[in-house]
Amino acid sequence: MSARFTPKDIHPSIFEAVHDLTTTYMSGAADQRTTAAGTKHSSVWFAEYWKGTMIWLLGLIPVIGGAAMAADYGGKTLRVLTFLILLSAWLAAGYVGYQKNKKLITWEELEALRPGLNLSEHQTLYLDCLQYVEESRVLDLEQKKSWRDALFNALDQALVLDKLSTDMKTSSGVENHGESLAEIDRLKSLSSQSTDEVAKDAYNQSLEMAQDRMSKWDSFAVQAERTEAHMELTKQTFLKTRDTLNGLSLTQQEAVRVDLEPLRANLSRVQTDAHEIQRAIEELRQI
Repeated sequence: MSARFTPKDIHPSIFEAVHDLTTTYMSGAADQRTTAAGTKHSSVWFAEYWKGTMIWLLGLIPVIGGAAMAADYGGKTLRVLTFLILLSAWLAAGYVGYQKNKKLITWEELEALRPGLNLSEHQTLYLDCLQYVEESRVLDLEQKKSWRDALFNALDQALVLDKLSTDMKTSSGVENHGESLAEIDRLKSLSSQSTDEVAKDAYNQSLEMAQDRMSKWDSFAVQAERTEAHMELTKQTFLKTRDTLNGLSLTQQEAVRVDLEPLRANLSRVQTDAHEIQRAIEELRQI
């Protein structure tokens, strides 16, 4: 039996991506990429859980048998009632098993699903690193857990930074700084070239609104720059970690524990600064 991971071992965002894919696949509305991943996963899943599935399916035998026996003792009404009770218990057992299974995943399942998952760059790098950890023959169980925990925290902070970036864009109403500057220049040009006073006035009002949106973004500019810088730091940390794990050999076992420290140091810095950025954003919103 393969090792089964929970959202405490592999980041919950990965489980969410898996759930989205399998739900889409089961709905029959999947594209070719999702269908291929879902089909491969079904095969891997059944190979892992076929015994439990067969036991559950065989549970239909006592359900039908119980209803038949009830008919011998109490007639049709008792047979129907017994059948419904046993069927409900059988379905409930299947539902409980399904819900429990949703919180478990094997590495083989994840590998089967991965080509069809909708992942961010950070999530992709996280799984790259995790793959080297899980497939390593150099790392012992304690070291693997330590790496998994550090990578988990790295992705957690990356998602925090992604959310901060999105929040700033939402608060300022500016999705793209460069496009907004170009929009302001365009409106200035239209206003200056207009010979009709009504049209000029409309252009000037549009320009004022565009400049107002830009002023909101400007108040977030420093925090936006810091967020982007820390997102880049997290990305480069993932890349460095991936290279470190990929380069492991039997002669490097002692270096494994040392190489984990830069990752943790960067994460500690990112985590502290992310909290500061979040606080600054909240203060700006109150202005």
